[in-house]
Amino acid sequence: MSDKAYHGLLTSLPHIDSLFDSKITPISRYQLDRRLSALTFDERKTLSMIEKLMHWDKGDDEANDAELIKFATRAREQVDNKILKDLIDWRLDMRTVVAALRRKKAGEKAPAEPRWSFGTRYEFIRRNWNVPYFNLQFTFPWLPDVARYMEEDQSLALEKELLSAVWQELDRLSTKVSFGFEAVVIYLLRWNLVYRWTTYDSEVAVKRFDQLVENALGSFASELPD
Repeated sequence: MSDKAYHGLLTSLPHIDSLFDSKITPISRYQLDRRLSALTFDERKTLSMIEKLMHWDKGDDEANDAELIKFATRAREQVDNKILKDLIDWRLDMRTVVAALRRKKAGEKAPAEPRWSFGTRYEFIRRNWNVPYFNLQFTFPWLPDVARYMEEDQSLALEKELLSAVWQELDRLSTKVSFGFEAVVIYLLRWNLVYRWTTYDSEVAVKRFDQLVENALGSFASELPD
């Protein structure tokens, strides 16, 4: 797309004022996808790939992690934009350090295998497993708060801190780009964060309800028909 076309696309999208003050997304996903259809095929492919990496569903199984490692490696090779490649690295590093905190909380020792995760800091984390915050609290200033919320099982505060960290990183990158493809990527990722936050309470409510039902049924749950 030309610079003029990018400008036209971005100015057609409603402004996203903030993350935590938002009650709903400023535009529906259907309408957003219709606007993004103006991108070229290769741009839409790259956009989808980055979106998937940034918002990969959390999974504890090794197959999920192995799949993401392969996907992330392939994605980085296909992205030739330095700003976007740095963003991918930052997000994967974030996911790795949070996963490492969860492992430590569960009492696990440092991973034995060298390539145990993804991003650029997994080996550094492995070497600094027994150091507070893996000696990364200056690189990731949000890390001490995330660790504390995790230890205290404050799921809402933890979710908010992680979303805020991504939002701030996108804010930082937005100062380096103008009206171009990078700005489109940042807009979509911000939209995803707003969507995640505005639907978080309902998801928590459903989980709590399911847990209450399970607790109330007790041993009768196994006797219910499928």
